Amino acid sequence: MSAFTVEFENRSGELARLCEAMAARGVNIVVCGAAHGGTGTVAFIADDERGARAALEGADIEYNERPALTIRMENVPGAGAKAFRRLADAGVNIDLLLPVRVSAEEFLAVICAENLDAAASALGDQVVSD
Repeated sequence: MSAFTVEFENRSGELARLCEAMAARGVNIVVCGAAHGGTGTVAFIADDERGARAALEGADIEYNERPALTIRMENVPGAGAKAFRRLADAGVNIDLLLPVRVSAEEFLAVICAENLDAAASALGDQVVSD
């Protein structure tokens, strides 16, 4: 699985342009974004990664694609603290956390890190198989 990131100018219409490019190719995405000052970063996963690449390239949108893991945590106080402490103790730095599903019982997120093997090892059965 891959996670995509796009850097945009912080102005009206940029997120719409990304979503329109995906919709035109029939690609469904789970997206999250944040802006600070004059720029913004959008992170997403796609149900069709090849289609997402084609959509981004067709819309002339520069992007970064990285390998990712999906992790599961109980949706209770302290679950994140426990999981992220396990990663920290294993020397794993997360540089992307994308929530993909939240229910009353569980929280699923996609993470990117320099060493996904170490992250998977540290989290064990919290890693969701593709």
